[in-house]
Amino acid sequence: MTRVLLVDDEPLVLIGMQSMIDWAAKGFELAGTARNGGEALEKIEELHPDIVISDIRMPVMDGLTLAARCREKDAALPAFIMLTSYEEFDYVRRSIGMGAVDYLVKLDLTPENLCAALDRARDAVQKEKALRAPATPSAAGLEVYRDRFFIQLYSGAFHTDAEIAKAARELGLDLNAPWYAVAIADIRNRELDPEQQATLSAGVTRMAADVLPKYQPCYVSTMDLRHFSVLIPLQDPDKLEEEFGEVLKKVTNILYKYFSVGLWWAIGRPVQTLHEVCASRRTAFSALPLLNEKQTVLFCRTEAKSSLDHRARIVAEVQEYIRHHLDSKLSLNDVAAVFNFSPGYLSQLFTQNGETSFTEFVTETRIAAAKDLMASTDLKIYEISERLGFESAFYFSKVFKKLEGVSPRAYLQKLRGTPPEKGDSADVD
Repeated sequence: MTRVLLVDDEPLVLIGMQSMIDWAAKGFELAGTARNGGEALEKIEELHPDIVISDIRMPVMDGLTLAARCREKDAALPAFIMLTSYEEFDYVRRSIGMGAVDYLVKLDLTPENLCAALDRARDAVQKEKALRAPATPSAAGLEVYRDRFFIQLYSGAFHTDAEIAKAARELGLDLNAPWYAVAIADIRNRELDPEQQATLSAGVTRMAADVLPKYQPCYVSTMDLRHFSVLIPLQDPDKLEEEFGEVLKKVTNILYKYFSVGLWWAIGRPVQTLHEVCASRRTAFSALPLLNEKQTVLFCRTEAKSSLDHRARIVAEVQEYIRHHLDSKLSLNDVAAVFNFSPGYLSQLFTQNGETSFTEFVTETRIAAAKDLMASTDLKIYEISERLGFESAFYFSKVFKKLEGVSPRAYLQKLRGTPPEKGDSADVD
């Protein structure tokens, strides 16, 4: 149940709220009451409520100060609903600015608007808890190996289908199907700092991994801070658009409700063997630049390429060139010269027809390739940075940490289950 603390210096208000609704029937537990902000702060530390309904004006410590003190300890919890009067809307604006979920005017307080505010606050609490929820130790360990398996699968590191099947069985993955396709989800949200983006991406990916299989057998795996992959075992490839398209709409709506982020989807062409899955994923990658506000889902089969927008096709071709020449010098001037474009024109093409700028795409693609190498080889960090064209191991480590939220050393330690060699000094924390 969601725990609620009531805070007001007027006893009648506290009594009225306690008796106004059937708290337990609505899924709430009254954790306690407090008569001022000072007493409330002590009870919050003691009782750990999920939601606090607090008067704004109180003795000892007012509601705004109480919320501010709580935010010093935790950026999001507990969720606050403020009680106010008509003449205190300046305080209301300040409370909303400090992260209050809602406010209620005392004279207009009814069971209906109290329940509505509580439901909104509970949604905020559930969203925050979903972002923070750690996996159990055993599940977390298994997820690391499964993520590594999918990185190897998508990068073409396995040599035969038999090798793939053996690895899948060991990890408890049922991948036996006549057809397969790969979908890539593009997480669309406002700009956040790397740590916030990493937290958001982990929460979105984790919930997608919980929700998607309820509608369609599939396997979700992480990619980077703004993308995750979905492997879809298929019985009939001709029904992919019809059946999976509806699933994507449902899941996108669910994730938007919880995280306020949109998802754009690119789905690659169906293939008949697990060894070809990497080709399906490449097809999905090539379709990412074509996604936009009007077309948020795109099923890309080989014959669809002829109808692609000319500029989008150019961007897709340049992206493919970049993926195959990561060890080369990939400045804007150098790549523009390969395609006989001016640097300004190529930069504009990426800005108008791609998901990211030219520089961001090169950097993100190199980091994605670095993760593939970490999963499929025993190369040291400085060797990976050299292979992928970074000017130095120090710069590689700095860029990696900015995009992934952790250093290459920490990422390797989690991926391989053992700390990197002590002699590997190229990492930067």
